Amino acid sequence: MNDTRDRILQVALDLFIEQGFDKTSLREIAERVGVTKAALYYHFASKEAIFRTLMQPAFELQQQAMSLVTEHPTLEEWSAGLARLVESVIPQRRLFELFENNQSVVRAVGDRMMAESDIADVHELMHGRLDAVLGDETTPLADRVRMAGAVGLVMGVLGFAAGRAFLNVPADELRPIVIDAINDVLRVD
Repeated sequence: MNDTRDRILQVALDLFIEQGFDKTSLREIAERVGVTKAALYYHFASKEAIFRTLMQPAFELQQQAMSLVTEHPTLEEWSAGLARLVESVIPQRRLFELFENNQSVVRAVGDRMMAESDIADVHELMHGRLDAVLGDETTPLADRVRMAGAVGLVMGVLGFAAGRAFLNVPADELRPIVIDAINDVLRVD
């Protein structure tokens, strides 16, 4: 990526979070970046194209999460997989704030993105895998409850449930605390 494109994305993310997608104009993004609208259009065809680019890491996280869900994982494997997911999610925490503050746009743009790609299939497959692992009666019920609770912990702290509570906590401080909490829930070392 180049610096101008990165600056456009950062400014757009800030503005979309602060005032919402609908209330943010391309002119305003261009002015804050210090480029012309023509220069902005060189990098992005539309405001929706910027939003789609900002959403893309969430779909990549979804694919990564799916790859962590294997058949019959041990609690230790579940812990290691969630720790890897935490490593990927922490740098993307502001995405959840973007999504929370722009829910109607996320639904509309997300639906179009899903229709244009295999994202919906990946999402459905991920839920199917989670359901299979958590519903596998050969795994003790207590382990399955802990596994589900650990997933909820990650999403609760890093996702929507916590809102802005942990956004300003430095990643290096938050990461080990979340991983320790996962291991506490799973009762692994």
